[in-house]
Amino acid sequence: MNPDYYRIQEQLQGRRPRCSPAALHGAITGLLSSGAPDIDEEDVATLLDCESVPVVAQLVSRLIETTRAQLQEQDFSFQPVLPLDDTALAARVTALGDWCDSFTQGFSSGFVLGEAALGAEGREALADIAQLAALVDEPADDMEDQEEDYMELVEYVRMATVTLYQQLADTAAQPVAAMQAPDGGDNVLH
Repeated sequence: MNPDYYRIQEQLQGRRPRCSPAALHGAITGLLSSGAPDIDEEDVATLLDCESVPVVAQLVSRLIETTRAQLQEQDFSFQPVLPLDDTALAARVTALGDWCDSFTQGFSSGFVLGEAALGAEGREALADIAQLAALVDEPADDMEDQEEDYMELVEYVRMATVTLYQQLADTAAQPVAAMQAPDGGDNVLH
């Protein structure tokens, strides 16, 4: 089940007024997608430059686990936390930009594997997401075209995120697997 943008907004209101649900989820997803081994609510609080409040810490902890599970699903069920389609397009575009900006910050903060681990496709996806952080809603004559463009951008971000996560999760797990002996023990000399 996907996290609910409006429920998260409700829980953040008054506690983290400058932090939107999209920005929070983008930061969490960026950290998780970076190949960082373990993240927790303190990592997110540090990234977002805010003190961890118990209610928000619980929310962040649940979001980390839910997002990690979605990113690991083979059915590509992951969805960025964004306002629903009945929200004004301008607000959705702004939220997507916030999500992408926070994703990029989270990814940069957690990425320790080296540029070679990204590969050309990963670097391109990350650059595209970073460019989308500057999204602004520009009025156009054809709202239907704008709506379609928005949906295509969300789908691109969704798939790029899943691809980065899977690629870097596999890469991050390889050194651990390499340390294991074929018999299941470790290769550490005692």
